[in-house]
Amino acid sequence: MMSINHLSLSLLLFVSSYTVNTFGFTKTIDLNLSWNNCGPSSDSIQLQSLSITPDPIRIPGGFNITGSASVALEIPTDVHVTVLLERKVGPFFVKVPCVDNFGSCNYGNACELWAEFCPKYAARFGLPCECPIAANIYSVSNANIVVDKKVPPELLGEYRATVDIGSSQNHLGCVNIDLSVKK
Repeated sequence: MMSINHLSLSLLLFVSSYTVNTFGFTKTIDLNLSWNNCGPSSDSIQLQSLSITPDPIRIPGGFNITGSASVALEIPTDVHVTVLLERKVGPFFVKVPCVDNFGSCNYGNACELWAEFCPKYAARFGLPCECPIAANIYSVSNANIVVDKKVPPELLGEYRATVDIGSSQNHLGCVNIDLSVKK
């Protein structure tokens, strides 16, 4: 079964950033999944598609991820990832601190983390588990993720995330994603 840390890493597989324009003080409604590439079109990693069903995500429970990303140039071994995760609290989005590798974290050793996570959860979808990662188009269809643990109510709600990926040589990619997690 997948923990919250693994859930965040699964989402990192397809996600680079998350933005929602929420300046109103209206009642919260279900926020449908949305995403966009937030880096320049010259970035070597570009998310091409992403869908998560059901939307919103229900926890405990299962959901499916389908998506694809193009990798134009080989991803080197010195990849670092910066995640900005925000949760909607009232009418505002508040930064989620980094606790146990979940939240707004900096991952200076992204390839090491991927090598640990991938064999358990992503290799079954044909994804490479070691860096460097070859240029290619990588796709996952109906990757079923099951979270069987109850989540504290304060972790449920509307989220936006920005995932920024780089290496010592250049910027690799950036994705924004907006999603909701419900009971």
